[in-house]
Amino acid sequence: MTVQQPRSRRRRLLVGLVVLVAGGLVALGWIGQERQRRLEQIQRQQTLLPRRIAALGRVEPLDRVVKLSVPSSLSNDAVRQVLVKEGQTVRKGQALAILDSAVSLEKSLQQAAAAVTVAQRKLTSQDSVIAKNRGELSQAEVELRRYRQLYDQGASSAELRDRRATILNTTRANLEQAVSDRQTLAAELAEKRANLERDRAELAKATIRAPFAGTVFKINAYPGDKVGDSGIVEMGDSSRMGVIAEVYQTDRPGIMLGQRVELTADGFAGKIIAGRVVEIARQVSRQTVFTGQAGENLDRRVIEVKIGLKPEAAAMASLINYMQVNVLFDPLTPEQKSQQQQLRQQLIEAQRRRQPAFSTPGSP
Repeated sequence: MTVQQPRSRRRRLLVGLVVLVAGGLVALGWIGQERQRRLEQIQRQQTLLPRRIAALGRVEPLDRVVKLSVPSSLSNDAVRQVLVKEGQTVRKGQALAILDSAVSLEKSLQQAAAAVTVAQRKLTSQDSVIAKNRGELSQAEVELRRYRQLYDQGASSAELRDRRATILNTTRANLEQAVSDRQTLAAELAEKRANLERDRAELAKATIRAPFAGTVFKINAYPGDKVGDSGIVEMGDSSRMGVIAEVYQTDRPGIMLGQRVELTADGFAGKIIAGRVVEIARQVSRQTVFTGQAGENLDRRVIEVKIGLKPEAAAMASLINYMQVNVLFDPLTPEQKSQQQQLRQQLIEAQRRRQPAFSTPGSP
């Protein structure tokens, strides 16, 4: 009796332990199945949600930043004076910088102007000579007619008549020579004036001017610096600031004009700026904006998409040119997808109409 009680107790403990383990295994299996079911449900929901295209971009004028450099004829020149500062607003045609060659070109211009003055005076003097010769020719013609009449009347000799004829011929020859000399002087004056205009144009090249109204974003060369590939200044139209987004070429089908975009930047934490697609590039280029993460693919092919901003956002963007931003495109609406499909169909039809019809052998 005493021996059987411990055995019976161990048997009950063993049975209870088996039941407990079996129950735990059943519970774990049910929990695993429930977790898998929920995971599949979440995945199905995510599959049904439209995907938002993400890209990197940079703040920049929509008309691009222009690097102003020296003309090829002054490629070895250096900067003499910079007339603007970074961030300064300039008007079209305003002088931005002056090159070293401006001093020598100014002297050449002055010499050319003096040469024009001398040539003009010579031409004016020659006009006076021609006027004098014409007067003398008229007088010689009158004298010759008078002596011919006197000779015919017997009141003068043939010698005097012939002398007047000689004087007339000499005077006519002098006039012809004076007219010829004037043509030579006129050609010289034209050449001097051409040299003056050439020197004036060269001097104008030594002053770098703004090709349009805008803002100076960066100065790359200062007094004494030789102008390199980066030019002298970088400027753009800050009144049309926007974002240039670099979209992977595989995401191009999800982008269209008028599409809404959200912009964020590390320098403006928590702030979201809205914009819209205003232009899509027609060619693929190499990516230029990167995250800086290790192992990042630096040779991706992207399509540049220009994003327009509202006036208040554009005004703020004008102060942070080239700043890197994160771009998130809203999914296309059904209407936008329909418009995009119609546009593609129109392009396909247009290409078909442009292609010549292929003729089969034996066809007329």
